[in-house]
Amino acid sequence: MNEEHTTGNEVLLDPLGFVEVRLIGPQSYQSIEAVAKRCRPFIDKLNYARKPLLGLIDFTEHKHFDTGSTKAALKMLEEIPYKRAAMYGTNPILLEISRGIVAALGKGASTKVFGSREEAVAWLLMKDPLEG
Repeated sequence: MNEEHTTGNEVLLDPLGFVEVRLIGPQSYQSIEAVAKRCRPFIDKLNYARKPLLGLIDFTEHKHFDTGSTKAALKMLEEIPYKRAAMYGTNPILLEISRGIVAALGKGASTKVFGSREEAVAWLLMKDPLEG
């Protein structure tokens, strides 16, 4: 796996072909923005290979959202041209905040929130019946 570390967060390209982001500890606007920038080389690699852009966001070790990190997450979800993104975590409050962000953006068809990694990866990698 290709991996980068800064401020505890991790960004990697999973061997199954999706970009994985692990949010670790408290987040700020700057930390989420840094994560988005660190995704760029992986996005470019997938685009170059003509593969769909799939993203997995793990916030099981994420401790705190503030208004700045929420604003940066909204911006990231709007600006990154992904086909499908799955988020997962165990904190019920963060799950609901994430669902609210997804709903506010109108991205419910391409972005889902789950309670476990297994559920999130299964949905992320499922075949699109229209594309085979």
